[in-house]
Amino acid sequence: MVDAAHARTEETVLVQRDWRADGGARRVRVTRADIHIARRFGGVNMRISVPVPAYRGVLLDLATGEDGAPCWRLLLAHRDRDLDVVLAETADETVAAADWAEWANWLGLPRLAAVEAEASAESDAPRLTPAPRRGASAVRRRRPQFLVRRKSGDAARLSAIFAGEREIICYE
Repeated sequence: MVDAAHARTEETVLVQRDWRADGGARRVRVTRADIHIARRFGGVNMRISVPVPAYRGVLLDLATGEDGAPCWRLLLAHRDRDLDVVLAETADETVAAADWAEWANWLGLPRLAAVEAEASAESDAPRLTPAPRRGASAVRRRRPQFLVRRKSGDAARLSAIFAGEREIICYE
């Protein structure tokens, strides 16, 4: 579909199969910032723009091609499988590895590899190896949401003692 030379341009336009779309195809425009997906569904034109950071990474997977032969498939992996975008399919492993690195660098996403699911796993879908987590991120040092609402202790406020005063309560 697309080779590494196309990945260096500012945008790439792909036409992909989409079994739910009218005509069985959708149009995908890939830029450094967004992925724009357009299709026609039930006579209605639909467009969605997904920011690149919403994708988990660039996935390299060994799949079965249209002719039944094994091929390497390169795709943008999203949590929602309907938003996955196939970037390239090739039978050559070296071309697939080069495209994998090129797309990951161009989009600024981690490279993911599909690993065969273990026999004991419940689903037969491939598992993804996630990118390594960052150790000391700013999110860890943040205060939890319920503690943000609380006021921190104040020595001046705690030193006020109200003793010997009357409490006035009216029930009318």
